[in-house]
Order: sequence, then C-alpha cells, then structure tokens
Amino acid sequence: MIKGLKNEKLSGRNFALTIILGVFIAIMVIVLINLTVSYIYEGPKYENYCKGVDMGAEAYPIKAGINSCLNCTYSKALQEKVDACTEENGIPVYEYNDVGCTKDLKSCDLCQKNFDGDMKAYNRRVFFIFAAIGFILIIGGLFLSQLLLQLVTLPAGASLVIEAAMRNFDNKLLVIITFALLIILAIVLALRKLK
Repeated sequence: MIKGLKNEKLSGRNFALTIILGVFIAIMVIVLINLTVSYIYEGPKYENYCKGVDMGAEAYPIKAGINSCLNCTYSKALQEKVDACTEENGIPVYEYNDVGCTKDLKSCDLCQKNFDGDMKAYNRRVFFIFAAIGFILIIGGLFLSQLLLQLVTLPAGASLVIEAAMRNFDNKLLVIITFALLIILAIVLALRKLK
C-alpha cells in the first residue's frame, strides 16, 4: 500500500485510478480555463480587420480575362510602391486600367499590421491571466493534502503557465523574467512545504 500525504492508504488499484482520474480532471480544468478566458476576453478576429481585402491580388497581370492582360507592362515605380507597402507589413491594393492591367497602387492597407499589433497586446494580457491562474493552481497544489487534488492542480497549473509562455513568445524578456520569478517563488514555497 502507498501512503498519501495525509496518511491516505491507497492500494495499487485505487492509486492507479487516482492518477488516471487526476490527469483526466487536470486536462478538463485546463480546457475549462481556456474556454472561460476566451469567452470572457475575446481576442481580435482577423475578419474584423481585413474584411474585403484581397490578399492574393497580383500586380501583373490580374484575373480580368484570358487575353486582356497580354499587353501589360512592368512598372518599376509601381513595384517600388508595392515593395514599400509590403515592408510596412501592408497589403497593396491595386488600381487597374480598362484592360485589366495594374496602373498604380490605390492604397496600402495596414489591416494586417493593425491586427498583428492588437493580437500581440491580447496575447500579452492573456499571458498574465494564464500565468496567474497557473501559479495559483501550483501553489494550491503544494498546500493541498489529498493526492487526487494535487494530481489535478499541479499539472493543470504547470500547463497553464507553459501555455502562457507560448502565447507571448514574441516578448521573450518578459516571459524569462516572469518565469524566473515564478520558478523561484514555487521552489521557495515547495521547500517550506516539504520541510
């Protein structure tokens, strides 16, 4: 027989069942927290930023007709405008002449750049939410005495902290500092608990 932290006596079958049930519930807790956060705090949606923008529009030639673009000519000035637009992470919006050839750049739509910026800000906020919830679960797991509850809270908390880092991997320094502080605090609390 295996003894738990509160002198729980677990036989082999009950011990195995406790582990399986703990892992299963931990996965459900992770999914529940993910769904709750995404329901309460929705992220930016791409279609709200770049609605109606043709990402596949080509400058030479367009899809107007089979033979209508045979006489299109390359324009170095237009290509320079397109290159400048794409360097800004913009989407070139072309202006076409009567036969379907591109004659100029109508605009440089920065919807993708705006979406990326808002998505990074969203991921940064979600990072702190998941890191905080995950850390609370880890700390709770350290102080709970029943094995089943420890098997639920510790892996669920660790998974949420890892997911938080993966969501905000663009800001590596913030992730490194936050993780270092969380690890140090978790080790200190675990050592105090295990004495």
